[in-house]
Amino acid sequence: MPRWLFYSMLTVVFYGAWGVVSKAAVEIISPLMNQVLYTLGLVPSILFAVRSRHFFAGSNKRRGFSYGVLTGVLGGTGNIAFYVALSSGGKASAVVPLTAVYPLFTVIAALLLLKEKLNRIQVLGIGLALLSIYLLSSG
Repeated sequence: MPRWLFYSMLTVVFYGAWGVVSKAAVEIISPLMNQVLYTLGLVPSILFAVRSRHFFAGSNKRRGFSYGVLTGVLGGTGNIAFYVALSSGGKASAVVPLTAVYPLFTVIAALLLLKEKLNRIQVLGIGLALLSIYLLSSG
């Protein structure tokens, strides 16, 4: 198995567990408190990353630093919106798959801003992804 595939599958498992635990959490605490505790939960990952020999690679680039901070702001804000969706009556079985189509936004932005192109298979894949989200969320 290629290394990237193993880590991709590991990501799916962790993200899947994260969605279920997030729903359980926002039924007990507020979405904002959950975001704060989520951030505290990142401390072990941060400590691991800082100790990595690859941590400082490219760190002298101001634009990269800015993008890194911006990803945190966007991700944190997205997390809060996700937690609010779960805490305001959304079922994990509907909210998680629906929010999982966020790569569609990335694809559209890449088409418009980066002038990337899609082939027929990729367009078909996007259509099937949208259909699956509809089917998962309509139950």
